[in-house]
Parts: sequence; structure tokens; C-alpha cells
Amino acid sequence: MVNPGFKMMDSLIVTTFLVTAVQGHMQLVSPAPFNATNNPHRTTTLGDPYLQYPYDCCGPYDKWEYPCRGYIDLLGTPDGEPTATWEAGSTQTWSIAGIGNHFGGSCQVGFSTDKGDTFKVATSYEGNCPRRYDGNEAPGQEFNFTVPADIEPGVHVFAWIWYNREQEFNMNCAAVRIADNSAYGISPRHTHHGAPKRELLSARSETVAWLDRPEMLVADDGNGCLTPHPTAELKYPNPGPDVVSGDGVYPLVLPSGNCAGVGHQAYDGSTGEDGHGVPH
Repeated sequence: MVNPGFKMMDSLIVTTFLVTAVQGHMQLVSPAPFNATNNPHRTTTLGDPYLQYPYDCCGPYDKWEYPCRGYIDLLGTPDGEPTATWEAGSTQTWSIAGIGNHFGGSCQVGFSTDKGDTFKVATSYEGNCPRRYDGNEAPGQEFNFTVPADIEPGVHVFAWIWYNREQEFNMNCAAVRIADNSAYGISPRHTHHGAPKRELLSARSETVAWLDRPEMLVADDGNGCLTPHPTAELKYPNPGPDVVSGDGVYPLVLPSGNCAGVGHQAYDGSTGEDGHGVPH
């Protein structure tokens, strides 16, 4: 006869695994984001263990604040020092890691040059972001992008936003220093040949001026803009000039509902569409 205690323990293990599988996600690891455990500039905090979870899910703050999970105020403080230096116009690599890539989704990366008031698109990855077949850690989850050639030098906010096929919204941010490429005697089309060439951009960042680029999409936060769920991946309505196409496993579908708002105007913050959060 099987000890009932063992049955209870087995059930607990299975339940814990399922909860982890459902809620486990990914987070930006390079450049190291604000208040991450791998950020070398943390001086007053222990590091946020919930960066890989979506908004409206998990942790003492549950809902989180837009933008950057409420950590935008660290910019300009010792804890918010840059964790990368990139030359304008260069090809760089960002990476993510975690405990569940949700078999893909769509991502955008971009910058705020006005301390978080607006976030403009650098590159959109439509489908297979994170890479569904490449595990949960770098180097399988390293992505190339081109730093806009005409972005102004200085310390800015790099942002990563991910939408999986479960209508969940996650955003991590990092402080990065943008160097004027003319100071290094390089052209705006300079690239680092050591960076992995795993995707081809469908357009070049130089074709659209930085100030004319669209803002990053904000959806799935109770604002009436919904990404596809669950048999398709997101096609961005305003992807910007640099677009990386996915692997075609899932069709690409535009979001539905009222998606006209951008940035702070689009963020409702009341509840996730997938039921993670409830109004407070």
C-alpha cells in the first residue's frame, strides 16, 4: 500500500511544476536591467527576483508600474549607471534568459532618450522571440539589432518588451551609454563582425530618422488592445524600419481592439487580459 503522504508529496511536486511552467518567463540579462541580480551597480537593493514574470503577476508589487516595472527613477543614480556602451549605428547583441520561453512570441527593443516619457522602436522581432527551439538561456537567446545611427549620444534607457501567445506583457529596461560614432572614426553603417548573424533585418535603421520612429507597442494590460491568443504570434501594426521575421511556425496576426494609444497613454495597469491580475 502506498503511503498517502507520498501521494500528497507527488501531487505537490506536480502542482509546483505546473505553476512554474505556467508562470515561468524570461527576462533581459544583457545589458543588465535595472535592479537585476546581475546588475553590478546595485548598491541599496537585493535585486528583483520577479523580473522574468509578466506585469500583473507575482511578487510583492503584483501589478508593477509602467515603464520599466517602476525602476525608471533609478536612471541618473548610482544604481542606474549604464551596463553597456554602444556606438550609434553599430550592430549590437541583447540577450534574455529565464525558466520558460513559452515557445516563442514577438518582441520589440527600443530606446527612451527622454527619461522614460517615450520609447521608440529600434527593432521588431515578429514571431519566434524568444527562440522556441533554443532553450531558455544564452547563447541560444541572443539577438542582433542595429543601434539607430542618428540617436543622440548620452545615457539612455534600452527597453525590451515581449508578448507571448498568452496575452501577457513584460518589459525590462537597462541604462546604456550611446557613444557618438564620429568620435571613433566610423561610419553610421559600421557593424561589429564578431556579433552572431542569426537573423537578417528586412530594412535598415538608417532609412527612418530616429525622431520619426514609432513608439513601442503597449497591449494586454487592460487597455483594450489585445495581442493574438493562442494560435498566432503578434504582427506589429507599427514595427519601425528594422523588422526580423520569425520561423513561420505560427501565423502573424495584428492586435485587435483599441490599439491607437502609445506609451503612458496606452498603459492602463488595471489587470492582465489573461487573468493574472485583478483590479486593486
